[in-house]
Amino acid sequence: MSLAGTKLTEEEASARSAAVSHVRYEVELDLTTGEDEFTTTTVVRFRAEPGELFLDFAGTAASVECNDRELGPAAQAGARIRLIARPGENTVRVAGTAPYSRTGEGLHRFRDPLDGQAYLHTKFEPFAAHTVFACFDQPDLKAAVGVTVTAEDHWTVVANTDPEKLVPLEGDRTSWRFGPTPPLPTYLVAFAAGPFRRVQALHDGLPLGLYARNSLYCALTRQAPELFDVVRRGLDFYRRLFDLPYPFAKYDHVFAPEYAFGGMEHPGCVTLNERFLFRHRVTEDTRRRRAELLTHEMAHMWFGDYVTMRWWDDLWLNEAFATMMSVVAQPEATRYGEGWTGFAHHNLPLARHADQLPTSHAIRVATPDTDAARSNFGPIVYRKGAAVLRELAERLGWDSFVAGVRTYLRTHAWGNADLGDFAAALQRASDEDVGRWVEEWLLSSGVNTVEMVRDRLVQHADVPPRRLNLRVAAFDDREGEMVLRRRAHVSLDSGECELAGFGDADLVVPNDDAVSHVKIRLDARSRQKALASLSAVDDQRVRAVVWGALWDEVLDARLPARSYAAAVLAHGPGESDAGVLEALLDRAVRAVRVYGDPSRRTEMLATLAHQVRTLLAAEAAGSDRQLVFARALVGVVPDGEHRLLSEIAYGRSPWAGLEVDRDLRWRAVFRLASTGHDLDGCLDVAVEADPGDSGRRNALTAEAARPAAAAKDTGWERLFNGEFSLAERKAVMAGLPQPGQEELLTPYADRYLRTLESMPGTVEPEFAVAFARALYPHFTTAEQSVLAGTGRLLESTLLPRNVVKVLREERTELLIMRAARACDAAHRTR
Repeated sequence: MSLAGTKLTEEEASARSAAVSHVRYEVELDLTTGEDEFTTTTVVRFRAEPGELFLDFAGTAASVECNDRELGPAAQAGARIRLIARPGENTVRVAGTAPYSRTGEGLHRFRDPLDGQAYLHTKFEPFAAHTVFACFDQPDLKAAVGVTVTAEDHWTVVANTDPEKLVPLEGDRTSWRFGPTPPLPTYLVAFAAGPFRRVQALHDGLPLGLYARNSLYCALTRQAPELFDVVRRGLDFYRRLFDLPYPFAKYDHVFAPEYAFGGMEHPGCVTLNERFLFRHRVTEDTRRRRAELLTHEMAHMWFGDYVTMRWWDDLWLNEAFATMMSVVAQPEATRYGEGWTGFAHHNLPLARHADQLPTSHAIRVATPDTDAARSNFGPIVYRKGAAVLRELAERLGWDSFVAGVRTYLRTHAWGNADLGDFAAALQRASDEDVGRWVEEWLLSSGVNTVEMVRDRLVQHADVPPRRLNLRVAAFDDREGEMVLRRRAHVSLDSGECELAGFGDADLVVPNDDAVSHVKIRLDARSRQKALASLSAVDDQRVRAVVWGALWDEVLDARLPARSYAAAVLAHGPGESDAGVLEALLDRAVRAVRVYGDPSRRTEMLATLAHQVRTLLAAEAAGSDRQLVFARALVGVVPDGEHRLLSEIAYGRSPWAGLEVDRDLRWRAVFRLASTGHDLDGCLDVAVEADPGDSGRRNALTAEAARPAAAAKDTGWERLFNGEFSLAERKAVMAGLPQPGQEELLTPYADRYLRTLESMPGTVEPEFAVAFARALYPHFTTAEQSVLAGTGRLLESTLLPRNVVKVLREERTELLIMRAARACDAAHRTR
């Protein structure tokens, strides 16, 4: 059943929460009734004011009873069960069936190609619990939820609480009855079911569990000690920080196949994307990012689960806070040391970029309905939100900030809260004007740009001015060493201020500690010195800020893509963090492939390949840096060197100390495919070495990337034939558009626009958004036609809000690409 067109408005939710209270659920699910659907029965008890009410339910109701009166299926209208409540206590029972999902939303069903077994998991945020059971599907009607699941007797079922009772049933089935949860919003109710394998541990009497499907059990057992170490240390850190123990009775993590997010903070039953259960060689930075994910979801146990937002306009209260806390926790809960330098490299450029798109919005954004809520998940809420919270903590002082957070948690324990509640708690702990900060940073959009103009620090008027607290650093070049001349702390309320003694420095870096969320524009002298001598700056945080500024200038068509790539090759190897090096190399390749002059793309990629090969040869065998350079080289190998790629695809390593694993194989196969070389059996060999679902998805990507009309047609047909899950269709879409294939892709530009126009009501909303994003015609010889056609489509009122948002963003991205390419081409002709 498609959920297109089903939504809940904030007005409806507010009216319902005013009329309903003291909600309790008993949910019974039978997962043994077939491959396509399951049976679901819900008993809802609640207190209410008399009058009309509705439950959300997107399945098919077979019976509806309200206070012992049978209403029958006629009570269901679309995705709602209509009721007349009596004053006081009410009991409603809804029984029916509902379909499994293949999009990662609702109750997702996956069949492992290796063992043939089915694995199920739920993902309800923001508005999908009602696709599984009848409920009041909104965050401010928290309820105790008891769940009973009937499953095949060799399955394991994991839920928010421990099972109270297992009852054998006839037909090789077992009933799992789980104890009632503490008060939870419906989007946090969760379970996973299938022949999962488990690894267990304890921490101060708290049961810890890790679950994965049978084919991944070896990887799970190898990595369990590292995972449990982060979990234990994280729990201890947050307990001290919040002055509140972990508030739930157990702490399980389930690695779920085809998971739609990176992870989800279901209390007692955290779900994680399987890509974080590593099946190939990874760098320390990749392990760090996994630890960051674990501590992010863990922060939600207090901030989001224990205290929950009232409505989706305060999603930032969950996500910005958890993103910030995962960085704060890094030196305490992991072996990776401070996290804010990495945050400046990996997160802040994405936040600044999102803040300059036409879809930029405030961190706390008005959210009229649950469709709009889906658009809130993005860099502004997560990354910018974390950045401005960090800046607030600096203003208040860390101790005052923590005191305010503790007050907030104690005051709203097991309940709901909003921005006003959070601001009030912080205000009680500090003399800072929190209200002004809220107005400037949470309720307004856009990023402020600052620049040194001679001896004055200027805040540009492209967005309304904010009160900026900045640290500014000036450096002088002394015989090849960049020496700090001076630092100054500046409060910039508007316009500009004088910074005597800074204007003649070789390199001036505003916001050199990356504490304030601003965009810095380097003056001409500083830009040239950065391009020539950035690695001579000893401070890694300053370098992070400058690297971010240079990337911003590529996107602003102020710096040629080739100049950025050259700077990365000259100074990137000076970065000691392999994760930072990898991010810089990825951007350098993207600069050439996407933002560089297309007529010189092949030449520039060959130059990149030559220089990366030289750098690779100098790296220690078996090191992370060797792996990073090898990955970069595989991605840019010129067409004439396909033998190197073939060797890697067959599993033979060209470099001492570097084992060719499945990831590097697939990178080589993809490069071979996208450049049009005969795979000569490489694809079959790679699939044989990676026979599971990940290999299947990689093969789909490689096949779609081939520069042949038949490959593109086959890939397009696979998107709509109903045979593939959303994860598999995303793999196909990742292969279809490739820079360098503009002539071949041009006929698909008009096809894309026509298909998108016909989609509403005919495909899953999740697929429509993914299609709009992944296949926007960025690589075409008909760019002007694409821009015009997008404009016409945006004038239509037929497209869903989420798709319109994507179209506006991708149209802007194409304009950015065109300007950047022109900048790079102009640089070549000078």
